[in-house]
Order: sequence, then structure tokens, then C-alpha cells
Amino acid sequence: MLSTLLATPAEAAERMLGHTRTPPWPPDPSEEASTVLGQAWRSSTPSPMRTGREFDLVRVDETLGHLVLHSMRVRGVRCGAVFSDHGSWHFFVPPGSAVLPPGMGWPQAVAYLTGQHVTIPGRGARAADGTPLHWITRDPPGHLFTAPIPFWAALCAFTVRPDTFIKGMEK
Repeated sequence: MLSTLLATPAEAAERMLGHTRTPPWPPDPSEEASTVLGQAWRSSTPSPMRTGREFDLVRVDETLGHLVLHSMRVRGVRCGAVFSDHGSWHFFVPPGSAVLPPGMGWPQAVAYLTGQHVTIPGRGARAADGTPLHWITRDPPGHLFTAPIPFWAALCAFTVRPDTFIKGMEK
């Protein structure tokens, strides 16, 4: 367990290859977001939704979210859509991702949301607009979910060793 926590996110994800909770639908991953969120993905206004059936969310503070998103991108790990709501970043994960393999658990620095009502930002909502509810990323287009195991590993890398730093990273 300790070696998993101290591994880089990519190393930890590789060790746990085969554990995935991403549903086998839709057949075309570029349709994932519109299949799961429906009209809310295409709407220009914020849309209320309930977590737990089609998707769950992992909420982190902005600083941790920025570190994790950057780390995963640098390592070539696909991230799904992420939005901000009053400074908290929300990562979409497949429903049921709260249950991780034995010996693993979501870090205390995160809130796992399932069964709660949330509001999804409108399609074009960006930080530059000055709205507290906006998208951090919707890329790659159509992809909604962040894979839970690589995401968990990246979170652990920054919550177990808070002094972890990525050279050259700018906020």
C-alpha cells in the first residue's frame, strides 16, 4: 500500500491496470458527455442534475485540482470534463467509483459526491466571464469521465506528500 501511495500517478495506475469502473457505454467515447448529461451538456444555461446514477463527482479545492489536472496531462493520462463552483473543482467519474480496490480509499482532502444535486455550468461558461460556476475544461470534446484509478493516484501524490512540486508548472 505505501509503495502505491509513493508511486507517481502513472506508476500506480499501471500497477492497477485492469481495474476500471468506466461503463462500457457509449460505444463511441466522444459521445460520453452528451449520452450521460444529455441536454445539460449542450445547454447555454446552468442545469441542475443529480449525481449517483449516470455520474459521480469528486470535489477538490482549486489548488489541488490544478496540481492534479496538470500532473495527469503531463503524464498523458486522459482527464474528463472539470468545472469550478465557487473555487472548488469538480471532476466527473463513473458512478460507483467511490468503491476502490481493497487497500485504497479516496483521500480525506476530497469530497466524493453521489446522490447529491449539483448544477452543471452552461456550455460556454468560462472563468473570464467572472461567473463562479464555469468550466475548467471540456476537452477532449465529448469525453466526460476521468479514469478513477489514475485520478486517485494523482490525488494521493499531492495529498500524501503536500510538498510535491512539478518543475515548470505555472498556475
